[in-house]
Amino acid sequence: MKIRADYVTNSSSTSYIIICDGNFTEDDFAEIMGIQKNSPLFVLVISLYGATKASIGHPKLAWELRDKYGGDFQAFVKDRFSDEVWLKVVEARKRGKAVHVGLLSSGESEAEDLFCRDSFEWENDRLYINALNCVW
Repeated sequence: MKIRADYVTNSSSTSYIIICDGNFTEDDFAEIMGIQKNSPLFVLVISLYGATKASIGHPKLAWELRDKYGGDFQAFVKDRFSDEVWLKVVEARKRGKAVHVGLLSSGESEAEDLFCRDSFEWENDRLYINALNCVW
């Protein structure tokens, strides 16, 4: 559990890390969530995919990485996620995979509101998404 000692609002945010083969695609995102294109939930998935893709490298995270962690990506990942996630990052980089971090915030869209209220982790053979760092 994370306890915030700094400014707290009634909004929530979820930091996430994505490890993927090549591009982070809409199709891979829908597949990992188990949602088919003909599902009524597909619109929500596409909205969340767009928000997730747009928030990769979120300025708040970039500032935190630079100012709080002195650019030390390992310390950033271990603190925000876990040692196990850091080991996944190291292994992914050895295999030439892309690693992205981002931040979703409630109040931005219905999709972000839904996913900022929960923590989640999904993995398949092409994509890994860890959003267990959820702060309400």
